[in-house]
Amino acid sequence: MLWKSPINKVRFPLAAVFAASLFLLISAQAQDSALPEASATQTALKKWVQTRQLISREATDWQEQQESLTQLNDIRKVEIENLEEFVTAAGERVEEIDEKRKSYVEEEAELKAWRRKLMVQISEIENSLRPLLPYFPTPLRAKVQEAVVRLEESEAGRPLQHRTRDVLLIMQAYQAFNNNITLDADVRPIDGKKREIEILYLGMTQAWFVDQSGKYAGYGLPSPDGWTWVDAPALAAPVRQAIEIQTRQAPPDFISLPITNGSTANP
Repeated sequence: MLWKSPINKVRFPLAAVFAASLFLLISAQAQDSALPEASATQTALKKWVQTRQLISREATDWQEQQESLTQLNDIRKVEIENLEEFVTAAGERVEEIDEKRKSYVEEEAELKAWRRKLMVQISEIENSLRPLLPYFPTPLRAKVQEAVVRLEESEAGRPLQHRTRDVLLIMQAYQAFNNNITLDADVRPIDGKKREIEILYLGMTQAWFVDQSGKYAGYGLPSPDGWTWVDAPALAAPVRQAIEIQTRQAPPDFISLPITNGSTANP
């Protein structure tokens, strides 16, 4: 049996403790030397993650912008199509307006030519009507008095439409009067007294008159100085009868009245 010294028992644990301490020290130094590399890696990793996130956001933003650009491009295409349609329609409208303008220009030229022709015709009619105005009997002139007054005045400055209206009014009234038998009344001095007479006009050809008593009668003729009246008491009865037939106070009948040519009365 070997004898072990107490010193050896003590020295073994110390050696073990020393060795362990040395291992721990070396490990600590190794860890201290590795710490900077782990921190840099962590920082790089963090930056990489941030970069990836930034790239992802940029990609998302770019995709959204691309979609917006696509939508804007579609809208632009629609607007271009609408603009092209508008330009086409506007071009057609311009052509249509240009055609109408040409038509209006031609129509205006025709109207101006027609107006010049009408002005010449109205002037000719006015010149032919003025000498006839004195032949107008009182009832006819009363119907167109204002138009006659304007016709007798100068036409300078008078609108053509007014002159045309007056000419037509006078001619229509003249034609209507000349184609009908007209009954009129007047007051004349007879034997120093004013007496009412009735006048029967056979158009513009001749007229006959009679008073209420049947004693005063005669006929009238148109002249350049106005109507002239001739006494003819013998005409009282037939004139009165004709007036009664005209006013339907007597039944229709044949009446013989003289038609005067110049100064001669022809029954």
